Amino acid sequence: MVKVAFSALLSGGLFRTSRSILIFFFVGFLSVVVGQVTSPKVEQLIELGRAEADKGDFAKALGYFNRAMGYLKQASPSHPLNELVRKEIRITKGRSLIARYQNRSGLKIIQKDELLPLSDEPDDIIVSQCFGTVLAREVWQPKEIKDMGEFVGIGRRLTILPEAGIELFLGDERKLSLRSVDAASLAIPDLYVFDLHSGSFVVSSSGNGTKTTIKSPLSTISVSCEKQFALMIGITTNGGLKVISLLGECKLEQDELGSTVLSPGELVFALPEGFSRKMSVELSTLLVTSRLMTAFDDPPVYHKKLRQQAMIQALRTRKRYKAVVGDAKNSKDFEIKVLKPDQP
Repeated sequence: MVKVAFSALLSGGLFRTSRSILIFFFVGFLSVVVGQVTSPKVEQLIELGRAEADKGDFAKALGYFNRAMGYLKQASPSHPLNELVRKEIRITKGRSLIARYQNRSGLKIIQKDELLPLSDEPDDIIVSQCFGTVLAREVWQPKEIKDMGEFVGIGRRLTILPEAGIELFLGDERKLSLRSVDAASLAIPDLYVFDLHSGSFVVSSSGNGTKTTIKSPLSTISVSCEKQFALMIGITTNGGLKVISLLGECKLEQDELGSTVLSPGELVFALPEGFSRKMSVELSTLLVTSRLMTAFDDPPVYHKKLRQQAMIQALRTRKRYKAVVGDAKNSKDFEIKVLKPDQP
């Protein structure tokens, strides 16, 4: 009986067992062979994916990782690279989500060799008025801004060509605004930060307690005002700032160079050595002569208050001098010329 059982085992069970063992070793051998063939290629794809992820191109990185997973489908599920690739995919997807959130929130601009598509540009800044040719570059694909209602993302660099102008609104509840005309260039690297390269501008806020930073090639000033304000700003030849207060009592500060408070109708230069002495300018003249006020179809939101401020200034002013405040061509002084009564 033992023999019969043993014979049966030999004739049936052992054969099946042997076949199972044979199949097991065959599959195991195949896995080893495939693993040896695919491992170098998979490792190469992993390195390529990591490199693209480090550059910020998460879509291309995921493409490499997915190709690696395709190779690993031919290998055993227990292949050690399987879990590694899955981990890289999870990490890359997480980094992509964080980067997208940061980019849309204006917290950080993704630095990449390849510009982002226009479809990904967020609505950080809205165009309220625009005429002529205004170009937007950097971060996203370049575009020409043509109509009101278009959006611009934080990080853009704008170029306003001659005979062109733009008015922008940004910040909490769109209370901060900027307008510029006639051959100007600026960047908005962060919320409440204006990097002005050339031209003339008006920066204003319809809210209370607004703080903003204004940069030029030579100077950087921090602006704070308890109430609404409007500042007319020009970039001088030497790269400094010429600032005129149109509305509000604004505190201007330069790091380690002191501060000054600018009242409506006062002008000051921001130079590398600090602020210049203040001068008074006639607001009513600016209202009718400055293209920052007159070139747009619609007046600025603070126009009514600015007219009131101009009337108050006119009533308080007893003596006037007809003068031209010019440029600052070096880092120490600026031009001012008092005109004779018969001079234009």
